[in-house]
This record gives sequence, structure tokens and C-alpha cells, in this order.
Amino acid sequence: MSKTILVVDDDVDVIESRKIILEHDNYQVLTATNIDVAWELLEKHHVDLIILDVMINKDSDGFNFAQKMKADSRYSAIPIILATAVNQRTKFKFDPGVDGDFLPVEKFMEKPIDPDDLMMVIRGLLK
Repeated sequence: MSKTILVVDDDVDVIESRKIILEHDNYQVLTATNIDVAWELLEKHHVDLIILDVMINKDSDGFNFAQKMKADSRYSAIPIILATAVNQRTKFKFDPGVDGDFLPVEKFMEKPIDPDDLMMVIRGLLK
């Protein structure tokens, strides 16, 4: 049985490119362009991993979603890859090793993300 990955990003082109890559590797893919849809999908489907943008409708949507999800025992074990350009667009330098309480994700990846690197991280998190 294939694993299901939820891709949450406000950029439809990013979603489509990730969907093609993931489906090529036999993953089931759910997509959301906003946090409300992401929550609906999370509540209705079994999700094995989430690829999450930070700056969706508001600059902090991804952070808030990750914090809320990790605080909910139903979803706290689902790994999150934070895929973002927030460090490039702001003066902040987020690092899960240092900012783990604020940034409760398993992996932080700067956009643009090399597809091979993304797949390597996904496979490692889904072992």
C-alpha cells in the first residue's frame, strides 16, 4: 500500500510539480492551497507525511499549522517537511535544531528544493 503525502502550498505550480514527482515515486498525493483545506484533508484522510510551506495566506500560516498539528495527539506523529523561502524573504534564519519549540518539524528545506533531495528526505522520514 502506498503512503499518502499532503502538500500544502499557495503556489499551484509548486503543488503540481511536487505532485508529479511524488506520484512518479508511487505516493498518493493530497493537495491544499490554504490551511483550512489542509485541516479538512488531515481530518478526512490518513496522511503519512506533510510537505508544508510557511508563507501561505499569512506569513505565519505554516508555523501555526505545524504547532497546532504537533499539539494534537491525533496528528503529532506525522512528520512535517517545512519547504519554504522564508529565510530568503525575511531576515529570520529558522533552524529546527535551534527553534524546535517554535518550529516543530522534522526537516526544514529551503526553496527551491532539488527533487532528488526532497525524495531522499521523504524516504528517510517514511522508513
